[in-house]
Amino acid sequence: MKPITLWNAILSALSGICLLVVLVPVLYLMFGSTPSTLWETLKDPEVLESLGLTFFCGFIALLLGLLVGTPLAYLLARSDFKGKQFIQGIVDVPIVIPHPVAGLALLLVFANWGPGLSPVGRWTGIVIAMFFVSVSLLINAAQGGFQAVPREMEWTSRSLGVGPVRTFFRVTLPLNRRNLLAGAIMMWARSISEFGSIVILVYNPKVASVLIYDRFSSFGLSYSIPVAVILIWLSVILFFFMRTLQTRIRPVVGY
Repeated sequence: MKPITLWNAILSALSGICLLVVLVPVLYLMFGSTPSTLWETLKDPEVLESLGLTFFCGFIALLLGLLVGTPLAYLLARSDFKGKQFIQGIVDVPIVIPHPVAGLALLLVFANWGPGLSPVGRWTGIVIAMFFVSVSLLINAAQGGFQAVPREMEWTSRSLGVGPVRTFFRVTLPLNRRNLLAGAIMMWARSISEFGSIVILVYNPKVASVLIYDRFSSFGLSYSIPVAVILIWLSVILFFFMRTLQTRIRPVVGY
């Protein structure tokens, strides 16, 4: 066993502080309600509807992210063109702006679309808000993965007479599956945890984060904690399931 040096001890101490700051509040929340209270909360139709809406909208936002974000990630990874850095900056904008500001921006865009068209106050608005704040995570993860895929493998496929579309789906995309899944996990997790932009664009119907805020502001801590506990347990379980799925995907030799 290697001797513990002063440097390693300092690193371990600072790392421990970081982990405690993250872990302690989460553990307090996860075990902040009794099983009977959680069971009663789970039987609340409003809670069930809110949780279902949250995960449904998060899933739709993720599908949209995969559909339009993956091509953009590939374009940024494989192409050099004028204005590329500007496009990259646009991709990163949702990460750096406050999310209530994002909600205001989306409200300005969609508020005047007219009855039946505007997503304000509808589940489609929730999807748009989730997509806006989280798609950057998917694009950046996928872009890094595409950059790591050897171009030679694509060139070999093309030299065998395989077209660019089939090469993308049969060679490039499978080689990037781990990074793409990692980005998808982070986008989904960020989507279902979003509050700031959703509460401005769509207060009703309520996603879980808005319901928690509503119950806290109306009835206090004791009414909001059980909903928060249920949300965090469901999120943690699904998150670890998806992470486990990711680790079981074997990396391709040379990649």
